[in-house]
Amino acid sequence: MSPRASHQLVTLVAAVVLGAGAIACGSDDEGVSDKEVFGDSTKPDAASRQPVIEDHFDVGAHRLYLKCTGSGSPTVVYLHGSVRQEGDPGHERAARVPSLLDGRRRVCVYDRANVGRSDSVPGRLTGKDSARDLHALLGSAGIKGPYVLLGASLGGAISDLYAAAYPKDVAGMVLLDSTLPTYLDIYEQLFPPASGPQPGEWKGEAEHLDRLATFRQAGEVQGQRRKIPVTYVAAALSLPPKIEVAIRRAQRAFVARFSPGRMIVVDAPHHMAPVIPERIAREVERVIAAAKRR
Repeated sequence: MSPRASHQLVTLVAAVVLGAGAIACGSDDEGVSDKEVFGDSTKPDAASRQPVIEDHFDVGAHRLYLKCTGSGSPTVVYLHGSVRQEGDPGHERAARVPSLLDGRRRVCVYDRANVGRSDSVPGRLTGKDSARDLHALLGSAGIKGPYVLLGASLGGAISDLYAAAYPKDVAGMVLLDSTLPTYLDIYEQLFPPASGPQPGEWKGEAEHLDRLATFRQAGEVQGQRRKIPVTYVAAALSLPPKIEVAIRRAQRAFVARFSPGRMIVVDAPHHMAPVIPERIAREVERVIAAAKRR
């Protein structure tokens, strides 16, 4: 299989592993009213407003770009998906979601190492490296927790790793068609080994993030159960029955780790933030409402 065909298959299966199976888990409303989700006031008062932050911050051996707008707690932190090609967007993939939230929430977006406005670093990176970088970045910028992590695609796997490493910092998560810890298991069962992620593949990708190692790291925390609200927003897909069964089983196992855990399917593609920003903002507010009830 050619590298291009392999990349296309990996992308498709990533969306497959992330997208289906959520149908049976949770309703759209889950008994949460609009008043609980959005509260009585949509904007903080002038005295409690926080300044806009946009700068590069030291995380040790390099600096990362961070932008924070709005006011309110908990702070929402957006984690973008993997960046394979030079010039591909990082934090910009959040689209209009931050502007829909920052009237009532503190919202932060950032670029990981080797992405966008952040510094380039040599060598191989993993999801755990990215989680440590984010923790250092938020500390360096003085952005205090708790956080609600909004992780898209591979950013969802990094969100899971962050929550495992710093559980007291995380109030909840919203995962947008997130890469699953069981990605490799499902892939190996259904597709030829040579067509999957390969060792050393990261060397040819802009971010230098070893996805194979990151999937394995995410698998190491698969058994951890956490009492935080998590919503998994899945892209609707039409799949062969054998694949759907495997994916649904994996999705149910994943969301069952969290209390409360919720899944919804939306009529949107894998990279959904530009398509349904209002719905994503609403799901973030629902997770915040659930976290505040705990």
